[in-house]
Amino acid sequence: MKNYRVISYLFLLLIFLLTACSSSEQKNADTESSSEFEMANLDSSSVKEELSAKISKENKESDITKKAENDRMVIYNANLSLQVKDYHQVEATIQSKATELGGYVVESSIYDSGTEYINGTIIVKIPQDNFQSYIKEVEKNSIKVKEKSVSGNDVTEEFVDLESRLKAKEAVEKRLLTLMDQANKTEDLLKISNDLAIVQEEKEQILGRMKFLQNNVDYSTVTIQLQEELVKVDAIKDKESLNTWQKAKSQFVSTINGLISFLSGVVVFVIGLSPIIIPIVIVLIIWIIYRKKRKHQE
Repeated sequence: MKNYRVISYLFLLLIFLLTACSSSEQKNADTESSSEFEMANLDSSSVKEELSAKISKENKESDITKKAENDRMVIYNANLSLQVKDYHQVEATIQSKATELGGYVVESSIYDSGTEYINGTIIVKIPQDNFQSYIKEVEKNSIKVKEKSVSGNDVTEEFVDLESRLKAKEAVEKRLLTLMDQANKTEDLLKISNDLAIVQEEKEQILGRMKFLQNNVDYSTVTIQLQEELVKVDAIKDKESLNTWQKAKSQFVSTINGLISFLSGVVVFVIGLSPIIIPIVIVLIIWIIYRKKRKHQE
């Protein structure tokens, strides 16, 4: 009877061990089949679907962030057109003041006409906290403010959207790296590598845009146009223009030539009308002689 019980216990223990082993093998099989299923269905469409899901989720979180944040991200730009007394002195002052406030000069150009005016353009980046004070300092160095404009561009919404997209790209990147570690087939590895390269490129583009926006928010742009009008001074005339004797001789010759031209014209006029003038003159002479004789007789 005792032997029968021992055999029964051993038989139950054997059945239990066999059941546990089969259950473990089933789980491993399910895991492998699930991994193969993911590898088999890994293509660009699945990556895009996962990315869309991540973006949707992060956008919800970003909406909460928008409501909670108080500071707005605004890019400020100013354009000034100034008339100055001394171009080079004002230019040096503008550059030194920008450096003093923690800014820097992006571009500087000058055009010198030589006799009439000097003008040029200076583009400066100034920390946003010193933006207004810097503009006032620049205006103090001018004779006249010919033109002034200040504008702001709010990029808060765009920046928050870029942050959410970046988080989505990082989540997809992490998922692809995990799948790459699990992949066994060369075909699957190539497919994952291509998708990973695309995601990383998009991620770098987003980071570049975010850095660009952040830099322009931190440093406002001030474009300054300077103009200096030069004083016109007439040059001293040369000796030839101051020679009185030469001028007198020239005037005398001009007068003689004018008289000769006038007399020549009179002669031409008389000779041209001689067929009419000669008979008239003869008649006048005869009439004068006749009157003298008659007067003498009386």
